[in-house]
Amino acid sequence: MTTEDLKARVLASARATRSTPRRPSQLHVWLVLPSSTIVAAALFFAFDGLHHGQGRPAWFYVASSLGWMAVAALSLWAAFGRGGSALGRSRPWLTAVVVGTPALLFAMMFAFAVLHPEVTLLHPERIGYRCLGLTLAGAVFPLLSLAFIRRRSDPVHPVATGAALGAACGAAAGVMVELWCPVAAPRHVAVGHILPIAIVSVFGALMGARVIAMRARPVAREGAEAQDRRK
Repeated sequence: MTTEDLKARVLASARATRSTPRRPSQLHVWLVLPSSTIVAAALFFAFDGLHHGQGRPAWFYVASSLGWMAVAALSLWAAFGRGGSALGRSRPWLTAVVVGTPALLFAMMFAFAVLHPEVTLLHPERIGYRCLGLTLAGAVFPLLSLAFIRRRSDPVHPVATGAALGAACGAAAGVMVELWCPVAAPRHVAVGHILPIAIVSVFGALMGARVIAMRARPVAREGAEAQDRRK
């Protein structure tokens, strides 16, 4: 049996093994949620969120916000969950999160603009740089926290895992920005709301390679620890 065959058998066995819940990690995840909400709320009120978004139709405010919340929740579940496998989600699944999250959000906002053009008439000249900055600011904390929780846990596709976490955190931060921003022009949505999700995905991929990737322990260190145990 070759080394590659052995590796394939080990990975196949790991994929078939049910993942046991890790209580400390689950506790940390539930701590990230309220902490991230506090950070997002602080940004929202710091930039006059109660008044900045005025002028939108009430139905659009509710529909767009609920839509962002639903997509963000689905993305977080898909990106962070392990899907019953010890190795976590498959690479195609994670890729679908990275690509599908911004695509679905933009399609939703574009549909609003096409079906109800009146929602795009409010400040259409704004490109969206402030929204881009707010989304990035709101996404950094949960992404770093979730990457730290998942540190050294993915031996197969850590880059895809990190990118999916980035897309999910970008969408989650986008909920706060959607509550704050009154502009629905497609160009503004693309630059201010969708582009930062892509940027956070790239940053998440880097975090995956540096933090989430499972790394082999140095042989020398393992030998020294084994000798210490014998003593």
